[in-house]
Amino acid sequence: MTESQRELLKQMLTKEADFWTSGRIKNLIQERFSVTYSKRQVQRLLRLMGMYCYKPQPRDHRQRPDHAHQLSQRLQAVADVLGMGSKDLSQMAIGFADESTFQTYGNAARLWSFHKGRIRAANTNRTRQNCFGFYAIRGQSLLVPIGVGNEQTFLAMLDKIKASHIAYQGIILIWDNHPAHVSSAIESKAHKLGIYLVNLPTYSPNLNPIERLWKVIKRRLCEVDLIANGAVLNQLIEDAFKEASVGFSFAKKWIKDFWNVIFWKAPILNSV
Repeated sequence: MTESQRELLKQMLTKEADFWTSGRIKNLIQERFSVTYSKRQVQRLLRLMGMYCYKPQPRDHRQRPDHAHQLSQRLQAVADVLGMGSKDLSQMAIGFADESTFQTYGNAARLWSFHKGRIRAANTNRTRQNCFGFYAIRGQSLLVPIGVGNEQTFLAMLDKIKASHIAYQGIILIWDNHPAHVSSAIESKAHKLGIYLVNLPTYSPNLNPIERLWKVIKRRLCEVDLIANGAVLNQLIEDAFKEASVGFSFAKKWIKDFWNVIFWKAPILNSV
């Protein structure tokens, strides 16, 4: 293709869609410019044009465009309440809570091998373990194996979070809109324990940094050669959580965009 044709192709791709497959572009080039390229030639052309090849992160189509603003408003409301009281913001624990399910076998990791088509031994009985996690950016992170994620379970989790943060003046807990997270019993219990609940906007898991932590743990489980049973699975989950939850790596952008903007008198880290 000539330089002018490449520029026209770039304009067409930019205008018609955000995401393309190399096969779709290959057909487009043939239809619009009567030029036949191999898939590899198309890929070289696209890189030359400045395009990137990656796996787009999905977003639920029901997510509101102002979801980040919604979260800011909810955090501001908590800041206003705390600001009117006698709480020292620097002595407030803060963390993100969520539940996730892990199993003895997953096939999400791409692995390299010198042997094409080599079969991998795995425990395919898919033993599962549900876990509740609290990823603290001030305070102590917690991982608790659970059964069913219902109201009674989460009431017990509030007690565990409180017990781990007795030295703090209060706790700000951010989690999603699971029906059992917004019940009157949960709200009453949280108020009694000095836990300030912040519910994320609907369909916005991207605003919960613990979601990224879960993905790391699942990827690590996929890399294990063989998870023999539930006991081994639980130990692997616990070890991966302890390692991954240290520091602010998963919440760095969240802290910068939300916490340090709203709670600027009590930043998590000035360097974040």
